[in-house]
Amino acid sequence: MSTDDEPNASQDTLIKEQLRVEIDATRQDFHQLLGDVHEEMLDKPSQNPDWTIRETLYHMSLAPRNLPTDVRMIRHLKWVPKFPAGPFNRMNRYLTRRGARKLDKAALAARYDDAHARTMAALESIKDEEWAFGVDYPDWEPMLSGFVSLERLFHYIRLHFVAHAEDIRAVMKSSH
Repeated sequence: MSTDDEPNASQDTLIKEQLRVEIDATRQDFHQLLGDVHEEMLDKPSQNPDWTIRETLYHMSLAPRNLPTDVRMIRHLKWVPKFPAGPFNRMNRYLTRRGARKLDKAALAARYDDAHARTMAALESIKDEEWAFGVDYPDWEPMLSGFVSLERLFHYIRLHFVAHAEDIRAVMKSSH
């Protein structure tokens, strides 16, 4: 039976289902990418001059790990911090480098899976009427700036992954 035939199917319910599929596919794609990266490549520089491939893979788990906090800020505080980009970028660089230290591929996979579970729990908590709730984000990250609704925030998981995955794949391709 199609969703058009279901009397209780709403556009908002479809949003949640589409996001569920998109975020699960992103997790699968992360594991595929991780599997394609050979151990000896982990400490090679990525296309981001601040990070190695290991650090970039770890960093990819931060968007889904931090998403539940953003959801709480949007829902309850109705704002997100807007400190300058410089301190944000320094903090991002430091936390990524520190978090990635000594992580092997199994640990990177576990970190991503934990972050994925947090994101999925946050997704399930969204009520249909909340999808349009949002706040203005600072312009630190072009894919997540300006007015960000809860729906857009969840889509960011995919966008963030794709951007960094392209960087890693480019390094892998150039090393062959």
